[in-house]
Amino acid sequence: MQAYFFDISAFMILLCLIYAFFLEKMHKIVENGVVLSSMICVLMASTLGVISYTKAFSAPQYRMLFSVTVNMLTALGIALMVIFVYRISVYNVGLLRYMVFVIIPCVVDIVFCIASSLSGSLTLLRVGYAGDLFMLMTGINILIIYKKNSSLERTLMLLIMFVIASVMTVVEMMHPEFEVQRFALALLIAEEFFCLKNPDEQYEPETGLLGMDNFRESMKRRFFYLEKHKDVSLYVVALAIHGAETFMKLLGDTNEIKLRENVIDELVRIANGTPIYRMSKGVYAFVMQEEGRNEAIRIQDSLNERFKSVFGKDAYEMEIHATTCCIELPEMADSFQALVDLVYMAAREGRMKSKAVIDVKKLDREHDRYVREVDEKVRNAVSAGNLEVYYQPIFSLKEKKFVSAEALIRLHDGDGFIPPDVFIPIAESNGSIIEIDEFVMQQVCRMISDRKIETLGLRYIEINLSVPDMIQEDLPDKLMRYVDIYHIHPSQINIEITETSADTFTGMVEENVRKLSRLGFNFTLDDFGTGYSSLSRIIMMPFDIIKMDKTLVQPPYSLEKERERRNAMTLLESSADMIHRVGSKTVAEGVETEEQLNKLKELDAEFIQGFYFARPMPESEFINVVKAKNKR
Repeated sequence: MQAYFFDISAFMILLCLIYAFFLEKMHKIVENGVVLSSMICVLMASTLGVISYTKAFSAPQYRMLFSVTVNMLTALGIALMVIFVYRISVYNVGLLRYMVFVIIPCVVDIVFCIASSLSGSLTLLRVGYAGDLFMLMTGINILIIYKKNSSLERTLMLLIMFVIASVMTVVEMMHPEFEVQRFALALLIAEEFFCLKNPDEQYEPETGLLGMDNFRESMKRRFFYLEKHKDVSLYVVALAIHGAETFMKLLGDTNEIKLRENVIDELVRIANGTPIYRMSKGVYAFVMQEEGRNEAIRIQDSLNERFKSVFGKDAYEMEIHATTCCIELPEMADSFQALVDLVYMAAREGRMKSKAVIDVKKLDREHDRYVREVDEKVRNAVSAGNLEVYYQPIFSLKEKKFVSAEALIRLHDGDGFIPPDVFIPIAESNGSIIEIDEFVMQQVCRMISDRKIETLGLRYIEINLSVPDMIQEDLPDKLMRYVDIYHIHPSQINIEITETSADTFTGMVEENVRKLSRLGFNFTLDDFGTGYSSLSRIIMMPFDIIKMDKTLVQPPYSLEKERERRNAMTLLESSADMIHRVGSKTVAEGVETEEQLNKLKELDAEFIQGFYFARPMPESEFINVVKAKNKR
């Protein structure tokens, strides 16, 4: 009756655990299959143990069959439990080395249990129990040897349960009538179940991927394994999506989820079973099994190829730029922290230099330190009061005066200014560009109102809006709010969009441009000649002005070879002609010499912006320069 009670208890415990296992969708995690298998084995053993006490199966031949089957299932269940302990304590490579301590006792257990059932020998049965005990002691041994590879709480609880199971196995070995072993094993499996953690903690609900805690735990085991196997190399492929913190939170919940699912689906497809860990927003690590160099190369190549194409669809179809790197362990990183530092260093380098692939061996650690310092300053720029808006006047060749200006943001750094081409990409990546651009919007609208720019002969001020700005659904409302606060007209704001941003977010950019255009805002296509926009894009969007980048204006006068200068001049002339043909006006940027100015006059360029007339300057100086020039 006591055995019946213990088997019923074990049955109920295991049934509840299996139900929870499937309810929490833990069966979808391949690594959890060992625990599930041990549950099923011991559940079946307990079930048969209960059935064997019924009158229908009380005959000797049934008792013998049940005894053999129960002992086989119990032995398999214990073996699987020990394998699980090994799996969570040690990197899974090298598992076969320990399997001898599991397989041989398991086989011995089964053989002697069968022999005991056939002969009725209690001694043989006890040898079978000794096999169980040996496997349980192996589990205790693993927990003690590799205790530093797991949390103290996990190790202690598993150790206690293994000791309890071992004691109850000894009790049953000495007194077979007390069948308490399966109950102890059910408790041990319950502890293993809770060691797996809640799957919502293990696999992130947002992405369905393993998170940073799991990455740390997994790599901790791998580095421990590498310490013991000096001749082995492991590989990690890291992917960093540029600006993930920014645009993922700007698309709205529904569209953000759709885009994220699209990206994750592609990552899972490319991984093809290789574990993926999300280190942070937009940063992922693909961890190869032992060696795995060829698989690492395949994954990196596939990622690079996929990120050449667009993600999403309709208004939210967009290019997503990313950087990948392949890290060989332990050669390139000999600890978890060193690995993490290397991944983020490669991510920053790729973002700063717009590189799709980073060779981590060539990373400049001193430069990375500087970038991290800038990142911190950029995040606190607005609250620290380190931002200032500068203005560069734009000269009209026809009216021979300044008629507008471009607002340019500057970031103070104690010792001077941080170059815009350094801090702006960082701001776009860490999300602070939104706050910075709002600061510019507010300052420009205030200046237009306070200085009454129309009385100075200025028609509008140009502001640069970044990609994250242009994909905000509430952008028109935000701009109109500032216009209303400062009582200015939308036409006094000219919005500059870079050619590359128009390419990156086709649908959403076009939609916002049209909304703002209807409200009275004007638009300029900036940096023409640096991107890859099709002519149809330029024709379709309402650009009043197209700016020719300095890379078009300056080469005809700076290149050394005659042939190169001639080709550059042809490109400049063709660009100016095309802009006029599509009905837009031209602003030539980067004009620094009289020779350049005269050529642009020949090409009928309407406006000139460059050091030849004026450099970017603070607001008060800008007002004085405009007053002096426009009074003549």
